[in-house]
Amino acid sequence: MQWLILSLLAVYTGVLVYLGRLGRRRSTSENFIHGGRQFSAWQVFFMISALWCSWIFIVEIETAYLFGVSAVWFGVAVGVMAFVSIFLLATPFRRLSYVTNSGILGQRFGTGARTLSGLVIALTFPIFAMSNVLAAAAFLHVVTGWPLVVTLAGTAVVILAYAVLGGIWALAYTQIANFVVMAAGLILATGVALHAAPPAEWARNLPARYLSWTGVGTGTILVWLFSDLLNVVSAQAEFQILTAATDMRVAQRGLNWAMISIAVFTVLSALVGVAVRAGVPGGRLLGVVAFPLLYLHHASAPVVALMTLVVWAAALTWSAPLLFSGAASLGADVLRYLVRGLSDRTRFCVQICLPLQAALVVLYATMRPQDLAWWQVFSLTIRNGAIFAPTVALLVWPVAGRGAAVTSILGGSLAGLAWNMATGFSTTRFLYGLNPMWVGASAGIVLLVGLSLLTARGRYRWNGAAFRHHGWAAWPATGLLALLAGLQLLDWPGLVRTALAGPLVLLTAVDLLLLASLLARPRTEEWASAVSTAPTPG
Repeated sequence: MQWLILSLLAVYTGVLVYLGRLGRRRSTSENFIHGGRQFSAWQVFFMISALWCSWIFIVEIETAYLFGVSAVWFGVAVGVMAFVSIFLLATPFRRLSYVTNSGILGQRFGTGARTLSGLVIALTFPIFAMSNVLAAAAFLHVVTGWPLVVTLAGTAVVILAYAVLGGIWALAYTQIANFVVMAAGLILATGVALHAAPPAEWARNLPARYLSWTGVGTGTILVWLFSDLLNVVSAQAEFQILTAATDMRVAQRGLNWAMISIAVFTVLSALVGVAVRAGVPGGRLLGVVAFPLLYLHHASAPVVALMTLVVWAAALTWSAPLLFSGAASLGADVLRYLVRGLSDRTRFCVQICLPLQAALVVLYATMRPQDLAWWQVFSLTIRNGAIFAPTVALLVWPVAGRGAAVTSILGGSLAGLAWNMATGFSTTRFLYGLNPMWVGASAGIVLLVGLSLLTARGRYRWNGAAFRHHGWAAWPATGLLALLAGLQLLDWPGLVRTALAGPLVLLTAVDLLLLASLLARPRTEEWASAVSTAPTPG
């Protein structure tokens, strides 16, 4: 069977490389990252569907195997994030000629902010990409016995083979194939899993919590929902797709279609995970190990080979956009400005950074392959601590200063890391019950607001009439601030138990920023307009 699997993977690799070469024909040095803003609704549909459905597919099978049908809430959280992104941020980002998060931060806050945020994105995106690659590696190891490093290196090489030359257009073509394979594979996986473990037997073979909508825990469900809302601001790979559309109506149409795919993958992936649990009731096994065991015991060799291809396609589908996005920030926003002679060679900079991103995936995965949860907490803490505050500020508060933004990027990340360090970098036990990603993002906002007010005195005036002219916003914001503070003072232990403490701390910080944007206004409207609408350089 190993030769069958190897042959199938080799043929599919050839198909992807060919599609990547087709994408190269439409790629130029000018549109390598953003595609010339020429994506159709169908291209947006396939790329958004491929991106989020591949993540849902892997995570929900694992989560449903461990906790049951309540894994569907993970897909719901992802769908909410995708939906909110198009309605709240895609249009203002498109107006700013969005290419990368680090690019628009550099446009507004200068070289320091661009460099630091670009480095943070480049260092953390390979960690996010790692989850699906490790799942594929585990599947291949169970089925073929191949070591982890073989799958890691193979995945990295294949992504480089089709993405380096064609850029985002290569992804636009290859993600169609990857999504079709995944969708067909999900149908196949569902059929085999439900045949091996019919739903009628679940109530008899599984504990009741596996069939409960809150089996994973209400706290975990709330963390999924709130953390994905936090991630909306820094979902760079998604925004690169949406802002590459010909206009935002096209992007909206493509995303609406993609929501259907997300819903289907959310339901079926959870069913597969529960069926795997019923069919492979193995105490200490992980879902990524039990998943291939079910097919080895209940399916023919060709079906096992096809499922191997599907899981590997899910790894490519999730990893390729993230690695390309990380390389875009590292190449276009860091390397291009730091190395003399590269300022007008964006494509070259991104191309040489792609292998670095792929190498980081292999490095991270081989360093701590069993500690994916640790990597996730670490990366979310750094990324959200650095990116969230300055990105929100550039959208709502023209007074925010350059020095304050740079300090916020550094301080937010370091505050989150210090908070995690206080409990030995635990993934489940946090100081005062606060996940460090909430602490980092909140600290970044407080630093940015405080330093901007202290250092930008000549650029703003106190708007004493805010409560009279903007009462519809100022009074609710003030009331919300008082309410949030009261809740946290009166029932902190209860908030920690229900996983609401972290989101409420962050909401308090965001409310503080909104109040600052109402009360501290720029002295001249011309200055405010200039910093808010200038196009992204490069």
